[in-house]
Amino acid sequence: MKRGFMYGVLMVSVTLGGTMTSALAASLDVKPGLWEMTIHTETHGQLPVPPEVLQKLSPERRAAMEEKMKAYNSQPHAHVYKDCITQQKLDKDENAFLSGEPDMKCESKFSKHTRTSIAGTRHCTKGSMQQTEDLLFEAQDREHVTGKVNVSVRNGTNTMTSKGNLSGHWISASCGQTP
Repeated sequence: MKRGFMYGVLMVSVTLGGTMTSALAASLDVKPGLWEMTIHTETHGQLPVPPEVLQKLSPERRAAMEEKMKAYNSQPHAHVYKDCITQQKLDKDENAFLSGEPDMKCESKFSKHTRTSIAGTRHCTKGSMQQTEDLLFEAQDREHVTGKVNVSVRNGTNTMTSKGNLSGHWISASCGQTP
């Protein structure tokens, strides 16, 4: 499934594998299986592309990318995706309801980690890119989750911020089934 670039940046910034600095707590008490997630995001700022990458672009391509970023920043966006949430993923990953790139180095600190709620901050790096994420996930019941994600991504002098509200519902015990 092809997703927009800014959606990819948001997903990368909120879903990175990392080392938890708090003691391992119980996973969220939700059903494993196929889930449908909806995230509403509002993004502001400069695209966090390293200056050396921007310098390699032709003036036309750079202008087109900057124009797309302006258009993207001008309004909120909603993205819907499906994901297989296994019990193993729930047990090991505080970000089980978001999917993204695994090759960033992250450190998480949780203010809350229970069977119904996870809240905390994560600091991540990849090369010169630095990210700070404030996360909150809540299990409304075993088939519904909600969440809030605030992200700041910085690379060089460019900083982008994104605020997202997430909601998800369980679809099926089998990840191979689609409704």
